[in-house]
Amino acid sequence: MSSGSINGPSVPENKLQPRHRLPWLLAVVTAIILVVTATAYAKLSGNIRRVEVTQEDLGKVRPAKPSSSALNILVVGSDQRDGDNAEQANFAGQRTDIIMLVHLSFTRGDVSVINFPRDSLVQLPGCRSREGLPGQKRRLGMINSSFSFGGIACTWKTIESLTGIHIDHFIRFDFTGFKGMVDAMGGVNLCIPEPIRDTYVQLYLPAGLQTLWGEQALAYVRARHGLGDGSDIGRIVRQQDFFAAMVKKAMSGQTLFNPVRLYRFLDAATNSITADPDLTPSVLMNVALTVRGLSSDKIHFVTTPWRYSSTYPGRVEWLKGPARKLFRLTAADHPLNRPETKATQPNATSITRTNTHPTTAVIVPCSPELPSKAPGPVAAAELGYPTPQ
Repeated sequence: MSSGSINGPSVPENKLQPRHRLPWLLAVVTAIILVVTATAYAKLSGNIRRVEVTQEDLGKVRPAKPSSSALNILVVGSDQRDGDNAEQANFAGQRTDIIMLVHLSFTRGDVSVINFPRDSLVQLPGCRSREGLPGQKRRLGMINSSFSFGGIACTWKTIESLTGIHIDHFIRFDFTGFKGMVDAMGGVNLCIPEPIRDTYVQLYLPAGLQTLWGEQALAYVRARHGLGDGSDIGRIVRQQDFFAAMVKKAMSGQTLFNPVRLYRFLDAATNSITADPDLTPSVLMNVALTVRGLSSDKIHFVTTPWRYSSTYPGRVEWLKGPARKLFRLTAADHPLNRPETKATQPNATSITRTNTHPTTAVIVPCSPELPSKAPGPVAAAELGYPTPQ
């Protein structure tokens, strides 16, 4: 009896059944994904420029590093007002429009972003010259001049000396890259409380819900003329609003679940970043995952307590008591929104009006049908700071 009549027609050796092809297909697809991922990872990691900040730059005496794994990252927005950015300024040279300190708590359950007004008049430390910059003499001066005279290393030293907070890493981003990041994520939705007409940065926006693209977004975070009281403090609040909306968009499914958009955003972001060598992609991923996992009430944008200088017009000075408490709480990794202190504080409206207290920017949904008035910042009453007398 023929074996063929029992087993049926034989299968050619060079043809595998579908169930046999599946493992090979999965293996090939997996290999392709791994290669593409590794290539993309290497490309994005290679985009980041690295600058080492040494002990010689920061000095032998530095704030102590807490025993916990809390993380403090200095974030500086540098502005080269020539080339691609020349249209929005009448001067050249590199300077800092934004100086922030991002604090991630030990538990990673809380993030605070401390903003330092660039018009702050402070005691600047001495910094050595490096990379063609002249260095900085110890003196009273504007906080953002440290970057102009000594670069990121001098800014790092200045913030540590003023706050007593040990800084672990730095990120410097340029505004040209900032425009690319906004465009890559398809613009950022923001509620504009009132019409904006700023001829200095060439920004014209109606009130209501707006989608800002790169050039508009850059003008918005720079704008200060004809908006509010025209101060740098008002601009800080608008920057906080925009960055909160930007983070929300970056961490949303619109970006994370769109591979093309996500890669373009990460490519633009990493191309605009300069960081220290120890701020590895894994550390950046840890920060991103921490922020993504937090609710909005666990992310606090705080402005250093300040008042207008009575001696130097156009400058602000920090309120020593509240500022020291803010820095001390942050250095010790203590939360800034202690609920037990809220009941004893004055109302936030009076605090906001004085412009002398820490403020936290709050973003609320803006109806597309009706222009929505952006809320005022929540201040000391929400963060548990004493009211200066």
